[in-house]
Amino acid sequence: MDTASNIERALLAELRKGLTAEDSPLLRRVLRNNQIVLHNYRIEVIKDCRCALDGCDRSFPLILIPNQTLYPKYCRVHRSEFRREHHKSQRESLRPKTAVER
Repeated sequence: MDTASNIERALLAELRKGLTAEDSPLLRRVLRNNQIVLHNYRIEVIKDCRCALDGCDRSFPLILIPNQTLYPKYCRVHRSEFRREHHKSQRESLRPKTAVER
């Protein structure tokens, strides 16, 4: 738990410096699979979020916890890299082929 809070402190420091994912390797690595939600809630609050995966219409509950800013970006079904790649390959196989691709 202490390691997670250290990462979040480092992320917030990077954001305060005005760095973006293009400028900061730490932000780039963390934001690949997560999202930063800045809030000032003092109690747990449930927020409804949409999966960030292209083509997924699922929503999932996000519990905003005091003093925490790092949260998942994808729904439970697509949290693993394998499942996101599988979803992408399924979508591509359903896409109609153009004359150039045939």
